[in-house]
Amino acid sequence: MYDYLLKKYRNKDTFPDTKMVVEIDGKLWTGDFIHLEDCHIIEIDWDDTSYTRVERTKDAINPEFDQKVQASNVNVSENRMDAKINRLKNIEILYQEIQQFVHQIDSEETSLKTCLYDAYCLDTRVKLPFLDLQGKSIRLVSLTN
Repeated sequence: MYDYLLKKYRNKDTFPDTKMVVEIDGKLWTGDFIHLEDCHIIEIDWDDTSYTRVERTKDAINPEFDQKVQASNVNVSENRMDAKINRLKNIEILYQEIQQFVHQIDSEETSLKTCLYDAYCLDTRVKLPFLDLQGKSIRLVSLTN
């Protein structure tokens, strides 16, 4: 949820390469929870003969999340989630605003793959193409510049 909001709505001039910093098993990691192209989340599947590019919507993240984003963006004011996040110029406030919105979502269920792509461990400097997060506890701790 957080990665979607960060990638989709942040001010890309102010925060061009900003990523989440998460704690997993006592170590700090950066990477991508989703690959986002325009409005679609891109996943790659294998069907026993070829790779298939699958385009998914934010509903795949979590139906409750999708509903809250849609409800927020119906407003015609500066309180819309997309406008609010895009106006922010301070990385700490960006972190807090997205965190506050995500904490409104009760369900943590998702139909997306639970991986951290292009994973980089800040503690050990290990870089991995992906890190399987199935069953792992993940805690958001910061954002990169």
